[in-house]
Amino acid sequence: LMPSSQPSSQPFGQPSRQPSSQPSSQPSTTPSLMPSSQPSTKPSSAPSTLPSAEPSGMPSSQPSSAPSSIPTTLPSTQPSSAPSLIPSSQPSTQPSSAPSTLPSSEPSTMPSSQPSATPSLLPTTQPSSQPSMKPSVTPSSSPSAAPSAEPSILPSGEPSVQPTFVPSVLPSSQPSSAPSFVPSLLPSSKPSLHPSGEPSSWPSSEPTVIPSIAPTDIPSTFPSMLPTFENCDMSKEQRRFEITEALRTVSDPVVLLTPGTPQNKALEWLLEEDKAVLCPDDFSCPSYPAFVQRYVMAVFYFSTDGGTWNECNAASDVCDPLEVAKANANCTVLANGIDVFRINVIQGTDSWLSPSSECLWGGLACRNDTLCMDRIELEDDGLGGTLPFEVQNLTELRYLIVEEGTTSGTIPSEYGTFRTLHILDLNFNTLTGTIPVEIYDLQLLFQLDLNDNFLTGTIATEIGTIQFLQFIQVEVNRLSGTIPEEMGNNSFLRVVEFFGNQLTGDMPQGLCDLRNNTGGSIFRLTADCDAGDAFFCELFRPRLLH
Repeated sequence: LMPSSQPSSQPFGQPSRQPSSQPSSQPSTTPSLMPSSQPSTKPSSAPSTLPSAEPSGMPSSQPSSAPSSIPTTLPSTQPSSAPSLIPSSQPSTQPSSAPSTLPSSEPSTMPSSQPSATPSLLPTTQPSSQPSMKPSVTPSSSPSAAPSAEPSILPSGEPSVQPTFVPSVLPSSQPSSAPSFVPSLLPSSKPSLHPSGEPSSWPSSEPTVIPSIAPTDIPSTFPSMLPTFENCDMSKEQRRFEITEALRTVSDPVVLLTPGTPQNKALEWLLEEDKAVLCPDDFSCPSYPAFVQRYVMAVFYFSTDGGTWNECNAASDVCDPLEVAKANANCTVLANGIDVFRINVIQGTDSWLSPSSECLWGGLACRNDTLCMDRIELEDDGLGGTLPFEVQNLTELRYLIVEEGTTSGTIPSEYGTFRTLHILDLNFNTLTGTIPVEIYDLQLLFQLDLNDNFLTGTIATEIGTIQFLQFIQVEVNRLSGTIPEEMGNNSFLRVVEFFGNQLTGDMPQGLCDLRNNTGGSIFRLTADCDAGDAFFCELFRPRLLH
């Protein structure tokens, strides 16, 4: 079971389980199970199952079933009759009569007389000193793991995993998974999945799926067969034309195209800077194109001195994600007023003109089911400028609240066209002019807050037609004339504030009859009283409301 310290003088019938420390003087009749640590003086009559740690002094009559881990110090004088299963680490001096099953790690000094049965998995690190006598019968079934230094004469059936450094003479039948470092001499039959780093000498027959990162240095010699589309399946020029033509019906066409106006600023931002890139046929809100809603909100921003607000101003560079993130951090305004109808909305606190949906800009909210603008709620945010009439295009708007700023100018008469407006709250600004009679066409209006402005003119009799009006606050203005008798028809009134104006005459009896102490719903009714005259019915003591 254990080897002797000295070798036996005669071989034993069975091999030892462990090799002897010194070689036997005569070989055993059968090979050892384990190789000896030193080579035998003479070879055995049959090959060893495993190679010896060092080469034999003389070759065996039959080749070993597995090669030696260390090559012979000198090459064999005659080649082996059959190829080795595993190549030697050094090349043979003379080629073998049959090709090797696997290639050697280094090229042979002379080529073999026949080509290998299968191609090498990896190319040789250096070219052969002599070419093979015949080319490979068939190409390899799979592409090489690494590209060859020079292009193939014919393309492979499948694209290479890695691009070649030199362009192919003919294009491949399938696009490459990655672009080549140098453009192909001829275009491929199908567009590449990704653009190449440099432009091709000739255009492809079809446009690329993804556009190039940068434009070509010089124009193509020949135009492409189909136009290149940047967004919306149309050229940039076509998108500009279609959107501009549509917006000529939203804003005054002259104002829209006059540089420096809020409308022109909004148009150029929408077409050139806005990363949302809305398309002309996008009807996310079923009532109007999505770009109209986004344009109107941009007009609102520029018209009310956006950029000088207290919060939610646009980023200094709306195309820079870092600047946008910084601007978003400075916006906390939410459009979260009480809604008795509890309609689900989406809202956020993103800065205005950011790439996100305008529904997520601070102070705005859209209906969750239609994405149509539902609320504009900006209170005490330092808005100035004027109110743009373009807001009338937001036909689904229910809340328009712009309070406690320095917004001036007049109330657009177009605001009387809202079909579903519930609250119009513009108090504590510097608005002038009259209350447009069109405002009294808002049949679903609950609350009309216009107090603490510089409004003039009278309260029109049409106010009595607003069936569901509950709150009217027009105190602290410069209104004149009388309080209309028709207000006795506003049977749902609860709060009515008239004081701080230049109104004359008597309080209409029908309005007095709506007080809660006479069976009505009004719990607050205020006006200016002359202590010496009985112009008004009993009233609460007037006071300023803030």
